[in-house]
Order: sequence, then C-alpha cells, then structure tokens
Amino acid sequence: MTSLLRLETPEEGMPRRRLLVIQPLVGIGDMVWHKPWIDHLAEFYDVILATKPTVQASVLFAKTPGVVEILDIDRSQRGTRGQHDGIMGLWRLAQRFRQVGVDQVVIMHHSPTYALAAWLAGIPARFGYGIGGQSRWLNRGYFLPKSARHQHPTRKMAIFADINGFAPVTTSWQITPTDYAFNEADKFLAAHHVGIDKKGKSPFIILGVGAMHPDRRWSVENFAKLVSQMRHNRPDIHIGLMGAPSEQPIIDAVLSHLSDTTGVISCTNKLDVAIALFVRAICYAGNDTSLLNLSAVAGTPSIGLFAQSEPLTYSPNILAVCVEEEKIGIPGQIDTITPERVATAISELLPPQHGG
Repeated sequence: MTSLLRLETPEEGMPRRRLLVIQPLVGIGDMVWHKPWIDHLAEFYDVILATKPTVQASVLFAKTPGVVEILDIDRSQRGTRGQHDGIMGLWRLAQRFRQVGVDQVVIMHHSPTYALAAWLAGIPARFGYGIGGQSRWLNRGYFLPKSARHQHPTRKMAIFADINGFAPVTTSWQITPTDYAFNEADKFLAAHHVGIDKKGKSPFIILGVGAMHPDRRWSVENFAKLVSQMRHNRPDIHIGLMGAPSEQPIIDAVLSHLSDTTGVISCTNKLDVAIALFVRAICYAGNDTSLLNLSAVAGTPSIGLFAQSEPLTYSPNILAVCVEEEKIGIPGQIDTITPERVATAISELLPPQHGG
C-alpha cells in the first residue's frame, strides 16, 4: 500500500512507461501551480494528462515533450454539466481512462470521483491525496492529512510529491513559449512600433485589467489613472492592456477614460502569444488572475494586486501590492490600493530613461 512512485530512466532502446496524471481544477492558474511536478514526472514517463479544457494544457505543456497526450475531462465546468457528469458520465470517464493503457495513475486532487473512475478503469496502481472518501479507491503511496485539504495547491502538491518519492530536487515554475508564439508576438509588437533589444526585451509593460470576480478586479478608473501617470512619467514605455477576448469591454472602458491613447495597446492575444509577450515585457501589473501566474512563470517581474486572498508566494517573480492585512477578504477593498502606489512599484522595475 505504501510503495513509492518509482522514477526510473528506461534503458537505452526500451520504451518509457506511461503514466496517467489527473489534475481536474478548471483554472489556468491552477495548472500553472501544478506544472513543476507534472514536468518532473514527464522526464521519466510518457504522461497522459487528464484535465479540463479550460486550462489550455496543450499551450502550457507545448515545450514539455514527455506530456504525450491531453485527455479532456468534461465535468461541471462552472455550472455547465458535461458528458462525464452523473453515473453514466463516471462510467464514460472510466472507459476513457481504460483506453489510455496505463498501469499507474497520480491524482492531484482530493475528489473521490477520479479515484473511483481509475478503479473502475482497472488501473492497477492508484496514487492520490487520499483525503476523505477518496482513500478507499486508492492503493498506493502515502496520503495527505485531512488538515491539508484547505492548504494552497502548491503546498499540498509539494508535500504529496515529497512523501511519495517524486519531488524534484528544485521546484521551478517556468514556461517557454514556442517559436511560433514568439514570432507572432514579435509581429504584434512591430505592428505597434514597439522594438526588441538584444536581450529580447521591449520597452513595454503589461497591465492585466480583467478578473472573473468583481472583488478581485481593480476599477477601470484606477487603471486609467495608472496609465496616464505612467505615460506622463515614462513616455518611452508602451503599455499593453491585456485580457481575454471576452474582457475587451474592460479594455475599451479604460481607453475611454484616457485623454490620449498614444502608446497604449489593446492586447487580447491567444494564450501562447500572450505568454511570449510576457517574456518580451519589462514587467506586468494586474489583478490576481491566471495572467499574473503566467507572467511570473514566464520569468517576468509581476506585480499582483491582492485584496481577497493572501499574496501568492510560490514564485520570487510575484511582487505583491496588497490591502491592509486585516482587510483581506472583505468585499470592495481592492480599490483602496491607489494608482500612485502601483505606479511606484512599476517604476522601481523600469530601466533608466535615456536622456532623462
């Protein structure tokens, strides 16, 4: 029952073993948090990654050759039922797991549903968090204590990997854009007259203006004041207003508050191109969303505005601008963070202005 997951490099000429990894959380940021351990497993196994389509795993793992297949989980995505919901959906999911032909599965979640599906699929070795009812369907490894259920995913994953023998020597969050993404990003910047220096950086900062929850979303007015101040202080720096295509109205609203939009760019790029833009940018500043996480793991200093949860600490690239500690989690607090405070944080990251 307590055998560890074995990380073995196959002998020359021998095929690599296949491993099913299940990470069912719906957010892109959720997958970013789990990425170092999946990358590490993919060094030793051909990983079939079962996850929700919303995380865009094919983009996040485009440069991880050991992730050989993405298996979509179609279950209750933010209120919408899918083909893997209900009793028949569970059976269909188990059948799908059976089809991938693995003898081991690692479940990076506490839900008993995925452990039961793996058991129904006949997968011989089943690792998982083992919290609550999930443990009855697992038969390998050490479990997390019940107290771990509400810990941050990065903390849970670090403990789980360590006690089950697959912790990387150094946990490193990183993502590398594809050549295609870099080419598209560079064409986008060139179209807006933004250059790229010999180090691959542009005089360009990105502001992430969207967020799913209103209490995590800094106001349009504050973003507009920040843009105006930054453009006044540093007219040599271009500013990208970034969001998903569905967040274009927020970008438009910020632009409508500006008396001069020179040097301000609307960025609703596809995810792979957005990641390449993060690499090119001097820094990022914005709401506590997936864009903040992506910018940080792309290696760019990333200022996060935190009001509803404790600041993220897993990456040294995340620089928190937070409401007062006693106000964290209280609705309506994010706009107590002033544009002047964010502008100061950004200015500390900018290179000296030539001739200034």
